[in-house]
Order: sequence, then C-alpha cells, then structure tokens
Amino acid sequence: MHIRSGTKDDAEHIAELHTRSWLTAYAGIMPASYLKGPLLDERKAMWSTRLATVASEPDHTRCLLVAADGNALLGFAYLAVGTDGRILLDNLHVQPERKQSGIGSQLMYHVFGWASEQHPGKTVHLEVLRDNAAAITFYRRLGGHPTKEFMERFPAGFELPVVEYTWGPDVVRILADNRSTADRLVS
Repeated sequence: MHIRSGTKDDAEHIAELHTRSWLTAYAGIMPASYLKGPLLDERKAMWSTRLATVASEPDHTRCLLVAADGNALLGFAYLAVGTDGRILLDNLHVQPERKQSGIGSQLMYHVFGWASEQHPGKTVHLEVLRDNAAAITFYRRLGGHPTKEFMERFPAGFELPVVEYTWGPDVVRILADNRSTADRLVS
C-alpha cells in the first residue's frame, strides 16, 4: 500500500468508495430512503465536479490523498482551506472491509503532514455525525477535540446532529511527524 496525490482520474473510484462508506457507516443514522436512493449518482457528480479542476501541480488550497494497493483504492482523504483559514478535512473514507487496518490512521498522518507543510500554524478540523460512534472514537484516539455541535440540514431535506472535531497547530505538527513512521510500516 502507498499513499499518493489523487487526480481527476480517481473520481469514479472515489465516488464508489464514498458511497459504500456511507451505506455502511450511516445505516441507521441517515434515512434508509436516502441511502437507497441516488446516492452513487450524487457522489459521482460531486467528485467529477470537485476533481475536474485538479491541476497537475497542487494549488495548496486543497489536497486529495489516495491510499492504494496497485490499482485498488483502499481509502482517501480530501482537505480544503476554509475561508476562516483553518484546514477542513472534508472527507476521510476507507473501504468498509479494511477499517481498523491502519489505513485511516496513515491517511490522517498524511493529512496532518500536508497541513503542517503547506499551512504551518493552522488548525485542522472536520465535521462528523454525532451518532457515528466508530468515527468519533477514531478521531478522539488521534487527539481530536470536540469544539462545537450543531444541526446540519442535508439537501435531501433531513437534519442530523453534527460535532466538529479540531486539532490545534501543535498537535497537527506532532502527528505529521508520525507520517514517516507510517511510511516505513507501509513499505
């Protein structure tokens, strides 16, 4: 397994993984009618649009990291610099059958590495559904702290409680240093 920068050529595989991840992680949390609806088509449109402008040279305002084993996509992370200057980890997904294998942790170390190198001194944050206990346990284990809670309205017309988790600049820098250890373990 290796972690590389993603490209627009990854859009379809990312959409498929994103959909599989939501179907397993959000069963019983999101309405079944939504999950059984046009979720894959929505994810394909979203990733196709999001990655259509990914340049061959990074613009340092967003980052797509892909964990791959040969041609197999094992997981991915997508980050973007927010208008508030913080780094938003907008997506982190691992193949459902590969969860708890270390792929998510390795992606997170690379997330922190990118943030630390491209935006030193900045905070990293993400939003997670409050009822996604497995994800919350994972983020807490990596030193994330809950910083706010709110209701999010989804375009499909339902609302769910969300918790923001944050890593301050010092923690980001420390966790970025784990990237070299993770790379040695992956090789």
